Amino acid sequence: MSNAERCRNLAAQAKSATLATLARDPAGFPYASLVAVAFDGAGRPILLLSELAEHTGNLHAHSEASILVAEAASPDADPLALGRLTILGPCLRVPDADRASVRETFLREHPASAQYVDFRDFAFYRLEPAALRYVGGFGRMSWVGPDEYRIAARQLGENFAMTK
Repeated sequence: MSNAERCRNLAAQAKSATLATLARDPAGFPYASLVAVAFDGAGRPILLLSELAEHTGNLHAHSEASILVAEAASPDADPLALGRLTILGPCLRVPDADRASVRETFLREHPASAQYVDFRDFAFYRLEPAALRYVGGFGRMSWVGPDEYRIAARQLGENFAMTK
């Protein structure tokens, strides 16, 4: 299995992620926050964000962002020995033309979000992968290209079990 395929495994299993944006205040520092995430057919992270949230204001000022997803850990597992994926790229508000399909994808993963998905201060954002970093535990890591990542999804489908 390639590292691109391992990245797709991690993405397929993720329900939450750490979103890192560039802070406006204090300017230039990384700002990390917990977000609910879903992934579309191309492996792009989809987020439902409140316009009131700090990370959303940061994205309005600088679209550069990253998403970290990690393999689920059992209580006795060493978290640094587990797989993780960081996706870097611009994170922009989803155009109105794509909203219906993105909404369906997101609500399939997060049905409880139906309570607030249509509130006026919430909008969908999508991170366009520009680079991906895979870490499969100690000594197993590589950069994965966005085209390799996208193609891996077409070869294997969206739902497949994590294997090491």
